[in-house]
Amino acid sequence: MDIVEAKGQFISTWGNYGQQWGINKVMGQIHALLLVSEKALCRAEVMELLQISSGNANTNLRALADMGLLLKVHVPGDRNVYYKADKEIATIARILTLERKRRGIDPVIKSLIKIKDPKGKASQIREFRKVIKDISSFAYKSDKYMEKLLESY
Repeated sequence: MDIVEAKGQFISTWGNYGQQWGINKVMGQIHALLLVSEKALCRAEVMELLQISSGNANTNLRALADMGLLLKVHVPGDRNVYYKADKEIATIARILTLERKRRGIDPVIKSLIKIKDPKGKASQIREFRKVIKDISSFAYKSDKYMEKLLESY
């Protein structure tokens, strides 16, 4: 497999796995493209290389920069904004873990708190509370695990 094919495979794979980390497929592809790029790229270059629309590129580049996965680079004499990926794996892992926690664990915990004390028949409430308690226990353990993981970076 030559380098062009290998980079294409990496971009595709990273994009698909991005969805499991709490980012969309195109965000993952853009991030992968910039991870394996030797130079910073502008929006137009990202659009062309990934065959995506201007709006899609712009929205996802901005979101990745806001998350801290991409850095904006200004080239003197050029009005375009260029982007490069932070290639430090510990930083990437920390940011993706935070994003997963923010989009996955935090909303579950918030929702479970709201529904923990329903009203109704005692037998139904008992079963419901047991299920909610078990899920809550798992969610809180996951949250604590992610917090410990984040402390290690």
